[in-house]
Amino acid sequence: MNTHKEEILAKSRQAQQDEGIEHGIIKGTVLGNHYVGIVGVAIILFSTFVGQFLVVYAVLMLHGAHGFGEFLAKYRYFKQKRYLAGVILFGIVYTGYFAFLFVWSIGILQGWWG
Repeated sequence: MNTHKEEILAKSRQAQQDEGIEHGIIKGTVLGNHYVGIVGVAIILFSTFVGQFLVVYAVLMLHGAHGFGEFLAKYRYFKQKRYLAGVILFGIVYTGYFAFLFVWSIGILQGWWG
């Protein structure tokens, strides 16, 4: 039993990876994602309150792009169908909001929505 534990420790030392640092990076990423979500919701609520709906679409596009990137990375690593479904869903959301903002910015829809 002790030899097995020593082998694992030796392999870990040879890999030169500090699991504490990796854990900290993962926790920091998760916490950062939560803060981005909270700030995004706050911006959406404030923008809706003051009538700046274009900002709402921009924030939603950024969240769609973030979700797309997150699910793409997970799908490339795990190769699971649920992550592929997330890639497709967030890809549609991101592309849709991007297309809407692009069309709005060049003025095609300004006559329709004011």
